[in-house]
Amino acid sequence: MSYITISTEKNETYSSISNLFIDYYMTHANGEFVKVYLYLVRLMSLNTPVSIADIADHFNLTEKDICRAIKYWITQDVLKLSYNQAGEPTGITLLPLKEKKNSTDAAAIDNITFFKLPEKSAAKKEDKQDAVTGMIPERTEDITPTLPVKKTFSPDMADIHKDDEAFSDIIFEAETYFGKNLSAKDMETLIYIYDQLGFSCELVEYLIEYCVTMNKKSLRYAETVANSWYLKGIHTKEDARQASLKYNPLYRSIFKQLGIDRAEPTSIETAYIETWNKDMGFDIAIINEACQKAIIARPNSANFAYVNGILENWYKNGVKSIKDIEKLDKEFHQKKSQQGEYEKRPSGKPNSFATFAARDMKNEIDEMEQLFLSEINSQ
Repeated sequence: MSYITISTEKNETYSSISNLFIDYYMTHANGEFVKVYLYLVRLMSLNTPVSIADIADHFNLTEKDICRAIKYWITQDVLKLSYNQAGEPTGITLLPLKEKKNSTDAAAIDNITFFKLPEKSAAKKEDKQDAVTGMIPERTEDITPTLPVKKTFSPDMADIHKDDEAFSDIIFEAETYFGKNLSAKDMETLIYIYDQLGFSCELVEYLIEYCVTMNKKSLRYAETVANSWYLKGIHTKEDARQASLKYNPLYRSIFKQLGIDRAEPTSIETAYIETWNKDMGFDIAIINEACQKAIIARPNSANFAYVNGILENWYKNGVKSIKDIEKLDKEFHQKKSQQGEYEKRPSGKPNSFATFAARDMKNEIDEMEQLFLSEINSQ
């Protein structure tokens, strides 16, 4: 990329960051975007050409990351680009900042007090008094982040993103996972999540996969989830993954079937479940059926490795539904009947586990059990 210059519409020199930026713009922006803006302000005072690659190297980020940050600030009317006759960007201009009505009042921020000397009668039991000052922390309400106002889709918004390879990848993934071409409304939602909420490419892609896992192939649902993550301060894929584990119905259902009394799965369990659901393509009904068969076969020792063996067998046999499992069971019994080899049934309830291939998995299962127990004991 060619070198560009950074200037301001006003002939003033920035020696500090505008309070308007701190009070209104910084609050809702992605941390990486804030760092890029601050660095642009610094570079402006130098008045020397710089490349996107130079900025990327300074933060150890990719050039795409820097471009995404610049595009975000453009949508917030904080920056604008200037171009030459060939349509190549030649400069970034820092625009005057404006007060936002839907943001927290700066005066209110300035007047927040964190400590006060309370009356004894007003002190609560859980408040611990400072031994030196005799003061206790004031109970202040949490300042909840405010969602940015969603901008209506326009050709200008599309032009800003037409050369963004990362955003193109997001569009491709959304269309692939949702099985449709995106409408103008869908594009508006994606741009809102990507630019205004400041989600990274990785986080948006995880959001799309999460919605598909929840059987919600809709960008309207994706926007609802994205808003929830934004308000909860979730800005990375790992944060989102940890949050989704607690509420994912698939994980909760499997735990219930196997009698596991824990809030979150271990990394080994997570790897198994993601393989069953994403790689093998099994839904919650089929995975639950495998868990039930594992419990019937091994009432006191059914584990993820054993369930995996059942599902691997079904995957190899092309199982797509519960009817396919019933068909496999029937074929298995017919084959055994023709060969004159009847399975010996234990006393009590009949054992309906008949689809799992009779192959020796003892060593594999023992190894996975040891890994599983080691991780559980280390928590």
